[in-house]
Amino acid sequence: MQAPDIQLFNAVFSKSLALGYTTIDYSHTKYDGPYPFVHVGETTDNDIVDNKQVITANLAQTVHVWSYANNRARHSEMVFALKQALRGLSKLENYYLRYDTLNANTIYDNSTDDDLLHSIITAEYRIS
Repeated sequence: MQAPDIQLFNAVFSKSLALGYTTIDYSHTKYDGPYPFVHVGETTDNDIVDNKQVITANLAQTVHVWSYANNRARHSEMVFALKQALRGLSKLENYYLRYDTLNANTIYDNSTDDDLLHSIITAEYRIS
């Protein structure tokens, strides 16, 4: 059985692909393909011991969306669709998810020769 963090990562990656987005699971700095794209990034988890026999956890998955700044409407559509997909996650292979919070932040990025938009979406869940 896979750990809950990798099950969440895989579920989010699959959701992004199902939406038709170019999706990567490695550092965006090594990506040399076209924009826009999605990077399924960091996963964090915190175990919670409810009693001696039941262990649950809080999980968070971060998703990055990168696109050209001159197409903000497309970027916004992608972020919105991903947020909707993240809100809809309720079950992993071996765990149930309870959606908790979702935060998104969009910034301008000038780390390349192109003007980019970079959105950082973090979805938090409680598993059981």
